[in-house]
Amino acid sequence: MKKISIVIPVYNAEDYILRCLDSIKNQSYKNFEIILVNDRSSDNTLDVLNRYKLINNDLDVKIFTNEKNSGPSISRNLGIEMSTGEYLFFIDADDDLVDSTALESLINKTYDKPDIVMGGNNFFVDGKLTVSNYHTLKNKKETYINNEILNGFFSTEWASVVWNKLYDIQFVKKNHLRFAERLLHEDELWVFQASALAQKVNFVNKKTYNYYYSNKGSITANVGIKNLNDYKAILKEKLKFSEEYDLYDINNQTQNYVKNFAKRILLAKVALLDYKTFRSFYSDLKEDFKNYFPAKEEFSLNSLLAYYLYKMKFDKDFFLYGKFPKYINPLLKI
Repeated sequence: MKKISIVIPVYNAEDYILRCLDSIKNQSYKNFEIILVNDRSSDNTLDVLNRYKLINNDLDVKIFTNEKNSGPSISRNLGIEMSTGEYLFFIDADDDLVDSTALESLINKTYDKPDIVMGGNNFFVDGKLTVSNYHTLKNKKETYINNEILNGFFSTEWASVVWNKLYDIQFVKKNHLRFAERLLHEDELWVFQASALAQKVNFVNKKTYNYYYSNKGSITANVGIKNLNDYKAILKEKLKFSEEYDLYDINNQTQNYVKNFAKRILLAKVALLDYKTFRSFYSDLKEDFKNYFPAKEEFSLNSLLAYYLYKMKFDKDFFLYGKFPKYINPLLKI
């Protein structure tokens, strides 16, 4: 049986970590280790973890604590280093597995040695099951190979989230895949790099993971200049990676992806800033990415009009469900 290393970054999770751990404990597939990385929690999380390990001494539970509070990237990187399994699986401390067959469904798809196996997920907002276009698998067949994988990523056939995917540990270590430190949304970059480097991806066309939006707290939900600058930094790293691996001209999809990323993520989130910050960030954005577009395609936006339209009309649909307001599209010419 192939061993799965389940990595869980944990910070102030005393209220929900047991739900996560019990969903793993109850799996029909038993060959796994649980690697918990405590990011210097200020509540009773560490006590909860130690007690759980003591009570469940039949489980292979390993607990590590960061030297200082460092964020999920460093926690996940430590988890990778400590993994002894053949496959790697990330789960957030406030999420859980759908049912007892989740891991078995995923591991059964490793029969032909894929680099990655992806499952579907449920999406909960404040405890209510919700339809999310962004978080829904849209794969057209059960196996993608080579350029099909990157094309699928560019076409947003799966979300740029690290959880609910099995990664071959040798694939991860051979390609030195690590999370960018101290950046919000660091898994956006990780999933892009993994998708670009993978030679085979298999899909499980069933729900294996429950994602809970309400527990994500200020780190996920907050929209501020730090959030935006980190998104911009991630986009720069994606472009740098694309050039290093000669990905830039694959069906022009990298270029189109940059445009859509700027439209749907960066500029959309700017709308929740004050106008002065909006103008400053927008100017920087134009300057940073102007070289990635043909001269005839001016990086332009009727910023004043767009700003006030967003202020009047924008709601949480974009953040939660991946719905981008159609009335904005004509204003964005990138």
